[in-house]
Amino acid sequence: MIDLCIDLIVFEGTILLRRLPTHLRAEAADSLYFEAQCRLEDPVYGCVGLIFLLQQQIHSAESQLIKTQAEIAVMKSQTQHPQTQPFRAISGSNNLLLQQSDNDANLSFSNQVSSGFI
Repeated sequence: MIDLCIDLIVFEGTILLRRLPTHLRAEAADSLYFEAQCRLEDPVYGCVGLIFLLQQQIHSAESQLIKTQAEIAVMKSQTQHPQTQPFRAISGSNNLLLQQSDNDANLSFSNQVSSGFI
């Protein structure tokens, strides 16, 4: 049965090659050979499996390109528009401690309200 299938494929390939102009036959024969090799390596999908794999690689590369272009755009915008006022810490250790204790008190109060104690 397999020999019959191979004979049919070869016969169809021969008919196809005879219908083509002479200058295209070598390239067509190479294509038929490539398709046959792909079918031997992957009997289910053949060269379509290879095409699908290549499409996945293209999609992955395009996604990476878009991500890289976005990162470049962010970096360019940061260098063109630097921040005019950098973050300044409150001077003096006493002020920093007071600010921290005020924040802790506010947090404690909000936790009591949300839990229903007040």
